[in-house]
Amino acid sequence: MFFLLSKIHYGKDSNKDEVRKQIFAYICLHNMDKNKHILDLLKKIAQHSCTKSFNELYACYYNRLFRQALYFLNNNPDCAQEVVSDVFVALWQGRKVLDKIKKPDSYFFIALKHAVSRYIAENYKQNTTLFTDNLPDIKASNDLSDFTIRDKELQEEYQRALESLPPRCAEVFRLVREQRKKYAEVAEILGISIKTVDNQMNKAVKILYQQLKENLFSIFF
Repeated sequence: MFFLLSKIHYGKDSNKDEVRKQIFAYICLHNMDKNKHILDLLKKIAQHSCTKSFNELYACYYNRLFRQALYFLNNNPDCAQEVVSDVFVALWQGRKVLDKIKKPDSYFFIALKHAVSRYIAENYKQNTTLFTDNLPDIKASNDLSDFTIRDKELQEEYQRALESLPPRCAEVFRLVREQRKKYAEVAEILGISIKTVDNQMNKAVKILYQQLKENLFSIFF
């Protein structure tokens, strides 16, 4: 607070309205700078697979996403931690198109909602207390075959996009994102290297993005 107030000009004729305007202007400028920094991080991650930038992105968003996940999941910290971790795993797996994101806060919030929805759908039989009225716009489903894409038209679009992938590429993507296999597990199942799994995932993400674009989050959640 002292840092913020030190940026505000106080003169003899200062009044509360003027001070409020200065504070609001400073906050807006700060948010613009922060958003630009996040976009720069996403660009470095997408273009260079920069782990340092990804770690910084993680530090910027983890606490905010964790608190929101707690709200969605009836204050269950273990479940919230697992969901947020899955969000960041998916972000890394889809890193090659992260530079397409224009509104990071909105994107990550939507991604979290879908990740929570999927988590509830997969675990509700074991833990019915996960059901919550706090999750907006997305309802849990006991049908896991839809890969948590609730809208029928979007689900069909997703399936068509998958069918456009080369066979091996599609196989790798399904194992990683639909069956939640780790790269090492996929490599062992298919008899390929972990690096090849990573390359196939990057290829899949780029192709799928061309067809899904603004529905990019549906690729992962």
